[in-house]
Amino acid sequence: MAPAPRPAPSSPPPLPALPLVVPVPVDALAEEVERLLSGLSLEDKVGQLMMVGIGGRAVDGTVEALVRGHRVGGICLFKHNISDGQQVARLNQDLRGLLADGIPPFLALDQEGGNVVRVKDGVVVLPGNMALGATRSAELAYAAGHAQAEDLRRLGFNMNLAPVLDVNLNPRNPVIGSRSYGDSIPLVSELGRAFVRGQQDAGLVTVAKHFPGHGATDADSHRALPVMLESREEVLAQMEPFRAVIREGLDGLMTAHVAVPALTGDDVPATVHPRVLRGLLRERLDFQGLVLTDELEMEPIAQRYGVGQAAVLAVNAGADMVLVPWHSEKKREVHAALLSAVRSGELSASRLDEAVRHILATKVRRGLFAPPLPMEERLATPRSAEHEEVAHRIARAAVTLLRTDGEHFPLPSGVRLGVITAEDSLGEAIRERVPGARVLDVPAWPSRAQRARMRQRARALALQSDVVVVGMINSRQLELVTLAASLGRPVVLVSMGLPYLAERATAARAVLAVYSYQPTATEAAAAALFGEIGTPGRLPVGLSRLTFGYGLEVPRRQQATAPPAPR
Repeated sequence: MAPAPRPAPSSPPPLPALPLVVPVPVDALAEEVERLLSGLSLEDKVGQLMMVGIGGRAVDGTVEALVRGHRVGGICLFKHNISDGQQVARLNQDLRGLLADGIPPFLALDQEGGNVVRVKDGVVVLPGNMALGATRSAELAYAAGHAQAEDLRRLGFNMNLAPVLDVNLNPRNPVIGSRSYGDSIPLVSELGRAFVRGQQDAGLVTVAKHFPGHGATDADSHRALPVMLESREEVLAQMEPFRAVIREGLDGLMTAHVAVPALTGDDVPATVHPRVLRGLLRERLDFQGLVLTDELEMEPIAQRYGVGQAAVLAVNAGADMVLVPWHSEKKREVHAALLSAVRSGELSASRLDEAVRHILATKVRRGLFAPPLPMEERLATPRSAEHEEVAHRIARAAVTLLRTDGEHFPLPSGVRLGVITAEDSLGEAIRERVPGARVLDVPAWPSRAQRARMRQRARALALQSDVVVVGMINSRQLELVTLAASLGRPVVLVSMGLPYLAERATAARAVLAVYSYQPTATEAAAAALFGEIGTPGRLPVGLSRLTFGYGLEVPRRQQATAPPAPR
């Protein structure tokens, strides 16, 4: 008999108020900011407004000319800048050294967990926000933020562009999806608040994103301008996660390139709209922290305004820093445009000083002017084993059983097991338990020629198996579920991506959602498949036939041995 669904969850318990971390008294902070501001030239102030990306994995003449030449306020690193923990720690140290005689830079990255991970070596890699949403645990969200912040600081980072606070209200959203905690405004608010508190308590500058919200749209703002079509009341409701963390001392916000006609009456993107940034964010929500734009080289902004003019418009609208990560000529264009705008009066000296004050206040408050521990000492200190355990706790608590026939989950023993998966760590975790399992690794995004070969090999594997486990990341693997089932083989599906898709796998006898393809999530999936752990997770989004909060509880097998130690 299939187990009964659990009742819908209650709201997570409230957290204590998030303290605004101020190393110095407020009056002394303001005094120090004014002292620093008075020592900056016009060129220095303009440089502070720029958050730039760099090429390569080491400081060279080009990087020095950009960072030191423009006296930039921050550097954001991406995957192409990072090979391992020691290398990126050295890079961060050298980047800071370029500005040793001036204002220390923000050293930032996007480290969200899930499918947005820039560095893996030397840091905890979290399963991602939607997995956290399935746990319903503010305690785990806090622990995740705190552990991640400590690991990132150990590598020399002082800022993280996370968490994502968008509410994923549109299942067809192409850019948020599992980066969101879910489609419940109270859930996103509570877990976002806990995660922010964890990061900031560990001393990491935290920039939440994407204000005023990107989760109800159906366009990718890298390529087209999303438009929020909801009413004014609905748009304001989607901002509650941002409002919740603003009230308690959030360091910074990143803007979204979305139009909000219900608030503004036009299709001007929020990033450059005074009504959104100055009127709504600064005045109505009383946010006095740092405002950073999303990438200005994204097409909806760059094509409509040009990157240089967009930077001027954004700062005039209320942004403090502009993110220009990719092309060298665009960074030069932005610097020249901002400098020219101040000299011509298009950008007032008072607005420039206000922006720089927000930047300096964040740097002073978070202790960026204090010399960090020597890199060798930081790296020689062993990482806390508890940090990796946090990721495993999240993954195990997130496992959600959406369907079972009562016979094939947990997997029966003594059967020929076949595994077809778009993430090889799932196959590895299953083979650790059943060395004789046949595993076929398939590409997550196969070409047409690859699909034909993939189907052939999947058919052969299924015919040699009594039960087939399919590990799915996206719709390309759905056909493999149907193929195996058409051969009369029971299929158990492990959904490692968005749960909306899992609902379409109607041919599967059992469907398990883990919301992530990171190794901690696939290890938890394998443990659940063999009855080593239960299935405590609950849907963080509503599906067409399953409600928010749904999940089938299957306890661990009494005779099962303890799950293997995390790898």
